[in-house]
Amino acid sequence: MKSTERKFQFLTREDPDTGARVTRLTPPDVTCHRNYFYQKCFTNDGSKLMFGGEFGPQPSPNWNLHLLDLPSQTAIQLTDGARENTFGAFMSPDDRFVYFVRGDRNLIRLELATLKEEVAYVVPEGWVGYGTWVANSACTKMVGIEIAAADWFPLNTWQKFNEMFHKKPLCRLFSVDLATGQRSVILEQRGWLGHPQYRPFDDNTVAYCHEGPHDLIDARMWFVNEDGTQRRCGKAHTDGESCTHEFWVPDGSAMIYVSYNDKSPERWICSLDPVTLENKVLTAMPQCSHLMSNHDGTLIVGDGCGKASSGDNEMLVGDPYLHLFDLKAGTTRPIARHDSGWDVYKDSRQVTHPHPSFTPDEKQVLFSCDAERAQGVEPALYLADL
Repeated sequence: MKSTERKFQFLTREDPDTGARVTRLTPPDVTCHRNYFYQKCFTNDGSKLMFGGEFGPQPSPNWNLHLLDLPSQTAIQLTDGARENTFGAFMSPDDRFVYFVRGDRNLIRLELATLKEEVAYVVPEGWVGYGTWVANSACTKMVGIEIAAADWFPLNTWQKFNEMFHKKPLCRLFSVDLATGQRSVILEQRGWLGHPQYRPFDDNTVAYCHEGPHDLIDARMWFVNEDGTQRRCGKAHTDGESCTHEFWVPDGSAMIYVSYNDKSPERWICSLDPVTLENKVLTAMPQCSHLMSNHDGTLIVGDGCGKASSGDNEMLVGDPYLHLFDLKAGTTRPIARHDSGWDVYKDSRQVTHPHPSFTPDEKQVLFSCDAERAQGVEPALYLADL
């Protein structure tokens, strides 16, 4: 229940391949996961971590938000509602609030000091709140995606993910004022939209993507002004190219993404300038799915995976490592094994994904995975020392 405190017992081991210190943070008998990799989950001092955990009271599968105090290894349950989007949840820049969407309809603002909840925005009738919504740097506004309810169905398998692309749902990209709840529609069109993101420290620039199976998208990354003007394609894909998992460098200097081609074994880390639309190849990379950088984009972490088949976003086992890319030094090295099975688990396509990112002090990497399920351990959160 909400406000329940639980004492955890961290388990630390040495990675068998790299010797890195890896610590499991969450209990072996409870399914837990981290939020989406570019959403804030640590307090600014790095002492507390927000995560999703299946401690009840709702029947499984259902995750609620918790806040883990790392020094004391004690977690407090923040929420106990049903169908909470714990993947999209994030902490405000001042560490005072957590924002998340409940039941595809209600954007909740939760005050951490009191656990008091208030509804900051309600999705209108006839629409469904989809995916991960992202705030501007000041956390005064948020951009999100709504899908017409007539076109919506739960995306709890990769086949349904593919079906949504072919359905060409009516979508709208919108912004909402977090003080007033007033919504402004930025873009509405038939065709699946996803991953809305304000550019850090630049409220006028909003990024979004054309969502769907990677090899069926001919231009994934798009930018538009907040008022709906100057919609522009970030990059038209070359023949056979797929671009995935784009994110803003936290200082707002560039967008970084993964590029690969079905006709070539290489994958590339690339950057995109939102003003000039210049694309640059930063470095070659092992077969990784998600990437995230430190504040200025000099360090990047990625989670190794297998090569997906054509027309399918299903994740496959392959490269088992977390990789560290030091762009200043021009080096790449494995940090530790994540050994994710990448499975759809408990109706979730995301709960086993590592989604790695750096701790605030850049000394560790946070990730979640299901590597220990063969030993009876549920998907869990881990910290790997750099």
